[in-house]
Parts: sequence; C-alpha cells; structure tokens
Amino acid sequence: MHASTDTRLVRCLDGLAIPFAMLEQIQQDLHMVCAAIRDNRQSLPGAFLRCWSFIDTVHRIREVAQAVPGLSSKTAELRLFLDATDIAEKFRHYIQHLRSELSKVPGNTFPVWGSLSWVDPEDSMLTHTALAGAQVGETRFVGCVFDTVERKWVSKVALSVNDLSFNFDPIFVACTRFIDFVVPWILAKYSPGIQLREELPVMSTRVQFVKRSGT
Repeated sequence: MHASTDTRLVRCLDGLAIPFAMLEQIQQDLHMVCAAIRDNRQSLPGAFLRCWSFIDTVHRIREVAQAVPGLSSKTAELRLFLDATDIAEKFRHYIQHLRSELSKVPGNTFPVWGSLSWVDPEDSMLTHTALAGAQVGETRFVGCVFDTVERKWVSKVALSVNDLSFNFDPIFVACTRFIDFVVPWILAKYSPGIQLREELPVMSTRVQFVKRSGT
C-alpha cells in the first residue's frame, strides 16, 4: 500500500465514523423499544423512527464506503459489506418513493410503514408483529424469520414491506465488520497519520445587547 496525502481519506473517515456511532445507539435500545409496544402503543412511533433511521444510516455508510479513495470496488471486504446490506437500498427506495407507492392502483396490501416484528424478551421462541395504520381489506405482512439450521431467529427485530424483510441484527454485524476493516485501512493509507482524539471542539456565541445612552 502506497502512502497517500489525499485529504478525502480523512473526510471519508468522518463520513463513516459518525453514521456508525448512530447505528450503535439505535441498535442498543431498538429491541427494548419494540418490546414495549405490547403494553404501550405510544412506543410504536419511536420504534419506527429507529428502524427507518437505521435503514437510512446504512444507506449513507454504503455511499461513503464506495467513495473512499483507493478502495477498489473489487476489495473482498467491501463486496461482502455491500452484498450483505443491499436490502437497505430496496427499503430506502420504497420509503423515498412513498408518494408513487401510495398512488399505485391497486395499492399493495402491506401496511404503509411496514410490519414490525420482534422476539419476546422473556420467551425466546415467541415473536410479536405490529401492524401500524388502518387495515383496509386484505392485509399482508411478514414476521421474524426463524433459521431452522441454527435453531434461532435471524434477528430480534425485523421490519417488512412488500414481501421483503430487513433483519437488523445481521445488518448491524455486517456494518461492524466493515468498519473494523476500513478504519485501520484508511489510517494506514494516509501518510501523515491520522490522530484520533476523543475531543469535540464546541464553539459558543453569546448575543449581548448593550444599552446606549439616549436610546
């Protein structure tokens, strides 16, 4: 690997670090927020907020990953990451074009914001599915997927639209593996060396009105 002074590497590092930190925060309490829905329906908007924010953030990471200077599209780690997270593009396309989705005649029979499923926190073999919005005529939905080989649920939380399931746990693992690869790769490639410091410059501005005599 040849040393580089391309400052775009540093920018891409920032472009990856913040979204991944966002994913970590969402992942930390996603299952807990979903599990609260059965007893508190007011938890549903917060759960959807986390789910769709997660999906959009994965999309951002994918975009930045493909913009890293010198990182070939044929790199195995990048290809594995893009393949594992391709479902995020399908979900994002759906929600970004929701206007056209709702204009279709006849419309699809899935809940507009999807069906949200989660594994019961006290019974690992039990799952629940929430269907948000009005149920007009036939309503289709997909729940959590059970892996009969591994004998476990693929994900503790899943969101489904149009017969597609977004399984959060394996997507988060795929993002983690890619970040664990690409951050050291960028640090090693940038020749001046990137000093990572846990510092956050905060600049403050105060507006102060000065009373003038005679006014």
